[in-house]
Amino acid sequence: MTAFLIFSFLVGAVLGQRFRVLVLLPLTFVMVLAAVPVGLLVDLTMLESLKGVVFAAIALQGGYLFGSGARFGLAAARAGRVFARPVKTVR
Repeated sequence: MTAFLIFSFLVGAVLGQRFRVLVLLPLTFVMVLAAVPVGLLVDLTMLESLKGVVFAAIALQGGYLFGSGARFGLAAARAGRVFARPVKTVR
């Protein structure tokens, strides 16, 4: 479960770097559709597999927030170098 949550967080961070927030809706829907058969294969109850999907969706959104913040932080640092203010030497 922990490995799946870490993987979900990292996928969210990658998606946060490149896509808009609406990409999370279809991905969460696919996770719900895949969790039920996988949960039955691993001998989990329906409630336990849906609980795992909820935690994975939260990790996905947290990763997306982290990736999006990193994207904007890197863009701000890059803009600071490109548009540097000239130093006034004459008063």
